[in-house]
Amino acid sequence: MDILALVAALTVMGAVVFALLAIYATAASPRTSLERRLGHVIGESTGVDVRAGDSQALRPRRAGRLPIISTLLEGKQWTADMAMELERGDFKLTVGEFVALRIFLALMGAGLPLLLLGNQAQYLGLAGMLALVGYVLPQFYLRFAQKRRIRHLDGQLVEALTMVANSLKAGFGLSQSWDLVARELPHPISTEIRRMLHDINVGMLADQAMQNMARRCGSTDLDIVITAMLIQQSTGGNLAEILENVAHTMRERIRIRGEITTLASQQVLSGVIIGVLPFVIAGFIIAINPNYIDPLFHDLAGQMMLGGALVMEVFGVVLIKKILDIEV
Repeated sequence: MDILALVAALTVMGAVVFALLAIYATAASPRTSLERRLGHVIGESTGVDVRAGDSQALRPRRAGRLPIISTLLEGKQWTADMAMELERGDFKLTVGEFVALRIFLALMGAGLPLLLLGNQAQYLGLAGMLALVGYVLPQFYLRFAQKRRIRHLDGQLVEALTMVANSLKAGFGLSQSWDLVARELPHPISTEIRRMLHDINVGMLADQAMQNMARRCGSTDLDIVITAMLIQQSTGGNLAEILENVAHTMRERIRIRGEITTLASQQVLSGVIIGVLPFVIAGFIIAINPNYIDPLFHDLAGQMMLGGALVMEVFGVVLIKKILDIEV
């Protein structure tokens, strides 16, 4: 039997097994469905574990319930950190499910080229590259989702601070003001504020609950707001006026960021065009005269040139991103 064909078959079988385990763990158990609904009520995004006799009514079960994977992940500091990352990205997955998804995509990336293109040794490099892409792709999407959620939350923060300041001027308490914001504004800020109020209601100190909210969100602007409120609690002062000043500062920062984005948009578009142009030209040459460009893929010198060009392409993208990443 051909070894490469056996490896490809085992890889695809492993991917299918992981997919079936994930489907079973997330949908088969009625108790899991109930706990997920309870977690959604309090804003949990990684699933909850209800335990009798515990001091907390609802506790997050970060590792999930996938066989083997959950056992290996349970109790690890990396699991807690990854659960926080998933919450910041607003992913409705446990850490075990996220790890299983990465393994599944890696196995599929490794197995499909060998099955579709053949089991020759020349396709092993392609299979390994696609396996690596499949493994890191969920992580890249998680980073993108985190940035998108933080931008959305920062956009809601100015309105939330204005509502809290106006509520305080009208005679409401701080908890009542936060509750008003949670009822009036949409997700994600309403979900985070409800979780903060839930922590306070079950006995956590207010300053600790606010710090936990800032840590979960990962937003620099929200961290500034929480820091200002904690300082006000220690030193005193008019909290409504402080929040109005912070909201005005954030509104100006948003305006300046918009101006920077507008001024840099032409340079960004130029960088995109220059970066995509080599691939477009290569595609046209392959379509018109494939023999002309074949030495780049089959000769050692051509392969070295392609590798160097790819490295310089990645370096240029990173450099442009660093230049345009202006802190406000």
